[in-house]
Order: sequence, then structure tokens, then C-alpha cells
Amino acid sequence: MILRYLSRLALMLAVAYIALPISPVFAQSGSIVGQVTAADGTALPGVNIRIENTTLGAAADLNGEFTIENVSAGEQTLVATLVGFRRAEMTVNVPSGGEVRADFRLTEDVLRLSEVAVTASRRQEDLGQVPRAVGVIQAETIESYTIQTSDLSATLGKFVPNFTPPSVGNNVFLATLRGRTPLFLLDGVALQTNEGLRGAVLGNIDPSILERVEVLYGASTAYGGGAPGGVIQFFTKEASEKPLDVDLNLFSRTYMVNSAFFDGDAVDLRTSATVSGTQGKFKYLVNGAFETTNGMFRPDGERIAPIGTTDYDDYAVFTKLSYDLTSTQQVRLTFNHSYREPNNSSFGVGIDPDDATADPDGSAGTAIPVDNPFIYDQPISQRYTSFNAQYAHNDLGGGALRVQGYYFDLNFQQGGSDIRNLLARNGGPFPDTWPGIWQTSTAATQIGGRLEYIRPINNELLITAGGDIQQAEDSTPVTISSDEPFDRENRFDASLGVQDQGAPTEVLSGGVFLQADYDALPNLRLSGGLRYDYNEYTILPFIPTFTRVEPSVTRPGGSGSNSGLSVNLGVAYEVIPRTTLYANFAQGFSLPALAFLVTNVAPDVNISDGELVSPQIVNSIDVGVRGQLGDNLAYGLAGFYAFSEDASQIQFDAATGFGTRVQAPQRNYGAEANVEVAPAEGVRIGVDVAWTETDVDPQDDGTFQPASTIEAVPLTTTLRASYAPPSIAGLSFQAEVYSLSNRYRAFTFLVDSDENGEFELDNEGDPIRADGYILRGYKTIDLGLNYDFPASLVGDLDTRLTLLISNLLNETYIPAISQRQVGAIFADRRRNGPGRALSINLQFNF
Repeated sequence: MILRYLSRLALMLAVAYIALPISPVFAQSGSIVGQVTAADGTALPGVNIRIENTTLGAAADLNGEFTIENVSAGEQTLVATLVGFRRAEMTVNVPSGGEVRADFRLTEDVLRLSEVAVTASRRQEDLGQVPRAVGVIQAETIESYTIQTSDLSATLGKFVPNFTPPSVGNNVFLATLRGRTPLFLLDGVALQTNEGLRGAVLGNIDPSILERVEVLYGASTAYGGGAPGGVIQFFTKEASEKPLDVDLNLFSRTYMVNSAFFDGDAVDLRTSATVSGTQGKFKYLVNGAFETTNGMFRPDGERIAPIGTTDYDDYAVFTKLSYDLTSTQQVRLTFNHSYREPNNSSFGVGIDPDDATADPDGSAGTAIPVDNPFIYDQPISQRYTSFNAQYAHNDLGGGALRVQGYYFDLNFQQGGSDIRNLLARNGGPFPDTWPGIWQTSTAATQIGGRLEYIRPINNELLITAGGDIQQAEDSTPVTISSDEPFDRENRFDASLGVQDQGAPTEVLSGGVFLQADYDALPNLRLSGGLRYDYNEYTILPFIPTFTRVEPSVTRPGGSGSNSGLSVNLGVAYEVIPRTTLYANFAQGFSLPALAFLVTNVAPDVNISDGELVSPQIVNSIDVGVRGQLGDNLAYGLAGFYAFSEDASQIQFDAATGFGTRVQAPQRNYGAEANVEVAPAEGVRIGVDVAWTETDVDPQDDGTFQPASTIEAVPLTTTLRASYAPPSIAGLSFQAEVYSLSNRYRAFTFLVDSDENGEFELDNEGDPIRADGYILRGYKTIDLGLNYDFPASLVGDLDTRLTLLISNLLNETYIPAISQRQVGAIFADRRRNGPGRALSINLQFNF
């Protein structure tokens, strides 16, 4: 099967190559040299200089100097970009066999608008020319949120509009972007497989290694792996141009609520160190991080019950090595490993009976001391390991070749549960065939690769052809423990065997694509592409542990395959200088989450090549405008609509807390808007507003109803402001207000049972609602201070102190992801958001 994939990919690349003019292969070439300086003449290291419509480029060294070799002779346009400075262009005439000089002088960009995106087209591209909705978040913003917490799931919803709202304790089990599942990538390596884990994989990324985050909204033909909601790609830091460069961060956080302030159980500690440098053709970067998180506390001072990343120790190691084989060829190797384990098992979950309802101001998840902590033969932990190898040739046949191969392994061992009192024989709602004492886990591995060839035809047309392939295996084992060891010593002994929470799956998937970008006019860009996807899946025989559809009956499994063609079309038009209108149509092709779909159907249902596991085709349209007025105001506005005939939905029953998965037509629509302004020297103000609505037609009869709030992202608003007093060098203040609005639609909507308009009733004769709870909105305010110590105090040691008070007003709230845990059965999974906390961070560079 892999050979068949490779042969298809080779054929597509050969056809694309033959179809292109061959003259660039034999074109004469020359070199471009130069230096980049700031307005005051200071050298600017790290500036990215590239030749427009090619993949050739270089980074300025410590003296701001650069050299680009093997450049086709003739007129070439150079683009210089550096975060914090305005984009600059220069046209030069490269002599055959000779050298031309190009010196740049960059001026400061107050709003830092000179962004370059990679994720949209798999190559560096000016954000203003991308014909679709794309967001770029730079390291400075990421670092400002890391001061709050290193848990990306708790902050990603704040700086990525229309992403699932922030959670507590890495508890984003169903992360969405514009109401659809996104694909997470780390330097091109997928972070999840078909089984998903979704937002939980964010715990595998230590933010200290990140240089930027790019968000590609909506379906894409450029990426496989199932990305109907778009792509969120995390890019890691590059090695310093210095021979040796060291960054050190020391962090501490304490909760400022009642007696918890500076109490040992309320103090978190974190340290991270990055050592990098350049030695001739060799570059290296090594990062290590350790964090110990202790108790989290509610605004009233009560301790929040341990969950996710609370009361854990985290270890992470990241290494990136690169070597320039020649002036146009480079190899890069990356290794990433993270491990998390609990550091305190002295607390359990206390349930206040008054909080076992959907009371928005209460919480069932308070912590209570435990005399006899649980003992696990299968220790609670989360482990992630990945390898990534890349090869780049920037001058092959007039174009650039990129080859990448990767492997990752993920194991997520969760805490145990005792539900014996909830089994039917004890008067509970769960079948007696369910185990009473158990522990769940997830295991996922994936090996894959991608190849792409980027080639300019002329100054107006650029072609990208490539493909990818992935082989993934997923399982969700459930270890079952016996009563006697648990009752005697609270021990989960895993002695009664292993079943499965979801179906064990093996998926082989891949695709080939062809993309073209054409500058029809100086201010008009057209883009279009095709992608062909092919999937083979195997469901292994298994015994489902938690299902009401004949539980504990062996499922026979099955296998099948599917394929499909998807397209994308886009246009970007610069109506006036620095203001661009864009429109984009894109299709996404992906398999549904096989494990959970198969688990909840009867054993005699055919899952081989059936509709149950049919692929999802998502058609998405987005239109928008982005630009800037003068040098002090930037803005963006995007609207979107996405539709699929066969989406996979979750509907929750308030009486039981259970979800029901249905496949039916789904539509998503909404908007994102942002404005950033610098009204005075040292002052910056930004506003992000985002809203997503999701509707589903469960009966497939043309009648849509609101989807569960867990899948829709209500209206969110983020207001950011910063001030750097011109008279005090190195000092700046920052403030942020994050607001999540209420959502009533799904709760007030009564579900129709048939075409006659009769309401569907529950066991007590009451109408069933589309969702069993109202999402209660909330807001949080954070206030921070930064101070860069002057050289007169610290010499050559760059030192920055950051202080941050999060949840300044100590507001009581429950994160959106936790609000869905309603009813007595799941009340112990509800958690408050944390109360007021003080974070202190010291950053050193030497």
C-alpha cells in the first residue's frame, strides 16, 4: 500500500515537473550580498531576506550581513522582514556569474504588522497577500500568556479567536476552531491521530520552545490528517546566530486568596533554559523545562480538586540540530519529549450537594484531604515523544524540494474511578455489565512523511506539488481492578484484565496535492489547488466497556477504504495600498473519529465500507478584509460559512450527563474582527471579537437545531492595552479583559421527534432540549508589569522582570468546558476557574 502511495506521488510530481518550462534549469546564476541596519545605522541580526516568488533566502548574521547564492540572473525582487520593523522591498539586477549588492535600512513598525505566514501555503508568504483568513501570533504574545500558565489549553482560547474557550487543568477534550476539529502541528508533525485526544495534546508542547503560532481557518487542500476546522501550527525557535546564546527563565506563581497566599500548597515553580548557537555550517538548540504545579484555589479560598495539569510535575526536553550540506541544501533533526506525573495524591474530590446541579456559581470539585491515597499499578502519567527529520534543497531544477519524515508516540494514563454505587444492581443508571473499578488510558503512535516541490514559473506564477502519508494506530485500553485490594488499600490493581473504551483502530491515509498562486495584476492574486485523499482503516475486534448498546459483547471489527477529491479557490485584491479584500472557497476531506462511532452501534452493524465510517466533506467559504490606515491603526474582519452533509455531532442529555453521537448535516457560521491602534507614543490598544454558531440537522429532514454548546464558541471579546512610559526606559504595563458571553440557544430549543412537530420526551415526560444547560458567561481581568533592567545595573546580562496578577477582581466562574458537567453523576468533574494569582518571572539572556 505504501508503494502505491509513493508511485502516485511520484507520478503527480513528474507530471507537474514536465508541464513546467525547463529553461530555469539551465539559467545562469549569480549572488546577492548586503547588510541590514536600523534607522540609526545599528546592525540588525536575524532579518529574513528572501527573493519574492522563490524559496531562496538568507538570515542576516550578527553584523546584519547576508549572502544569497545561486540566484537566477536577471531582475529579482528582495523582501526583508523582521518582527517589530516594517517590511522592505528592493529590486536588483543579478549579473550572470557575478554579484550584486543590496543594503536595507528598516524602520520600526509600531504595530508590528510585517507578518510572514507559512501555514497557508506551506511556504513563506506575506500575510497581506494570503487569500483567506490566517492569524499569526508571535513569541512576545506567547510569552505574555506563559506568565499566566504554561498550560496552552488554558490560554489558547484567549489569543486564537473562535477557538474553544480556555479550560482548567488541560481539560480541553473537545477542542474546536470555528466549531470544527482543527489539526495541531508542531513544525509540521501532527500532534494527534484519528482517535484525537484533541485539546489534551496541547499539554505535550512546552511554550518556552515556541517562536510563533499560525492559525489557518477553515478546510484546506494543502494538509491531510483530517483538518475540517483548519490548522493550528506551532513553530519552534531557531538557533541563535551567536556561537553561544543562553536564555534562562525562573517563574513562580501564588494564589492571592485568603490564607492560600504564599502557602506552600499554593505556590508553583517553573524553570526553563535554552542553549543555542551557530558554529560554521552547524546550528544547535537545546531546551529543557521543569515545572511543579501545586494546588489551585477558588476565589473563595477553597482548594480546587486535582484535575489534569494541577498537582503535577512536568518535564520536557527539546533539541533541534541543523547542518548546511551546501549553500542550498540543509538537513534538520528535531527531538521532543515531555512527561507529566502527579506530585500529590493527598486530596480527593468533595461534592457539595447544592453544587450537584447546573448552578453557575457553584462547584462540585472542591478538594478534600484523603487519609488513604489511591495506589496505582498503572501510574497516572502523560508521555509524548517525537522525532522529526527534514531535508531541504533550495535550488533543484529551478525550484525547491522539501522532504520530511516523522514519528511520534503518545501514552495518556488517566486516574481511576469507582462507580459501583452507580451500577443498576445498586440502584444506579449504569448497566451491571460495566466494571465497578477501572482506569482508562490512551495510546497512539504515528509514522508519516511529506514531500513537496515549489517552483516559480515566472515572476507571476508559482506552483507547489506534493503529498503526504501517515500510518497511525490508536487504542483506549481500560484496566479493570478487583474489589478486595481497592477496599483494603485503595489500590487499582488492574487484575481483572483489559477491555477497550473505544475501538482499536489502524488507519493508513495520505494524499497528493497541486497548488498554484498567480499574481494576475500587481494588486491581484489568484490561488487554486486540488487534493486527492485516500484512506484505509481497520477496526480490530474488541470488547466495549462503556456503552448501553449490548455492553461487554465482543465486536467483530472490520475494514474499509475511501477516497475523494477536494478543491480550493481564492482571490486577494489590494483595493488601496495596505488594504486587501479576500475570498476563499475550500473543501476538507477527513475520516470521522472511528473509535467512538463504532463503539456505540450494535455488534451486527456492518462497519466495512459502510455509511457509518464514511468520510466527511466540509465546504467552507470565508470573505474578509485586512489592512492598515497610516502607521498606527490595523484592522481585520472575516466572515465564514461551512457546511457538511455528514458531520459527526454530540448531543448531551441533562438527566444522565451522557452524550449521543449522530451523523447529520451541520453548518457553522460566524465572524472574527480585530482592531489594533497606537494612539500615542508608548500606547497600544487591541480588540478581538469572535463568534461562532453551529447548527445540526439530526433527522436529516431540513430542520436545523442548535448544536451543543460544547461545540459552538459563544461570543468572546478580548481587550488588550499596554503602555510604555517614554520617560522610563524599559518599563511597560499591560492589561487584558477577556469576556465570554452567555449562550441560551441550545437550552431553550425543544427537539422535534418527527415531521409532525411533536416534541421528543424524556423518561419523565418532559420535552428534550438540544442541550441540557445554559452556558453562563464570565469575564476576567489581568494586569501586568514588565521591566528591562538597564546595562548600568546588569552589564551584558539582558534581564527582564515580569509581574502579573491574573483574575484581578477574583471573579467566581466555571470555564465553559466544565459547565457541561451537570447532574449528580458528573458533578465531581465540575471545576471552578482559579482565583486571583500573582505570577513572577525573571528572564535572563547571556
